[in-house]
Amino acid sequence: MDNEKNKIGLKEIVAYEKTQMLPLNFTVSYILTPIYAVVCFLLIGAFAVLMEIDDEKYLVHGLLCLGAMVFISIIFLACVPIVRKKAIKIEIERYDFDTSKEESLEIYDFSTEEFSLKFDKYGMYVNDELFYYNHLNNNVVTGNYLKRVGVYLQFALDEEHRVTLSVNPTTLKMLESLEIKLDNRHILEYILSNKKEAFEQIYNKGYVVARYK
Repeated sequence: MDNEKNKIGLKEIVAYEKTQMLPLNFTVSYILTPIYAVVCFLLIGAFAVLMEIDDEKYLVHGLLCLGAMVFISIIFLACVPIVRKKAIKIEIERYDFDTSKEESLEIYDFSTEEFSLKFDKYGMYVNDELFYYNHLNNNVVTGNYLKRVGVYLQFALDEEHRVTLSVNPTTLKMLESLEIKLDNRHILEYILSNKKEAFEQIYNKGYVVARYK
């Protein structure tokens, strides 16, 4: 009985992904793509049936079905780069990296109701336990889960104990004010100075390859 309660159905998965994905990408993935697949399946089926009929007039109908499938496929594939370009533009606009209005602080507090999280010049405090920066792996990490661009700061003691914060004006100012060193600082610098190119890489691959001009 408990196993049945823990099972997540397709409906719940789709509902969750709808809340996380860009509406544009959700429409393409869960509405347009299934419609395209069904239409192509029907056209191929009709083509196969018509080709079995020993009548020349049905040959024309069959070829029309095949032509329609090719035409629809061309239009569908032509829309893919357009959708990708628009989605990346939306993600670029979502991320603000301007720190000019941020105040420099001695302590940065990101505490929630679940736990306490603070940073100062010495290290990271999780529930008032201090973790020195030189004992942590400090990195900028990226991802494209559900085709959403993710850019985060990650402070990890080991594989199981890590804290992740979104890169935004506050966390960027924190790095500057507290002089926190990142193990892959060059990746962050590339993202900040080549935002469009970096976001294209993250959207398509999930990671950044720093290529300076």
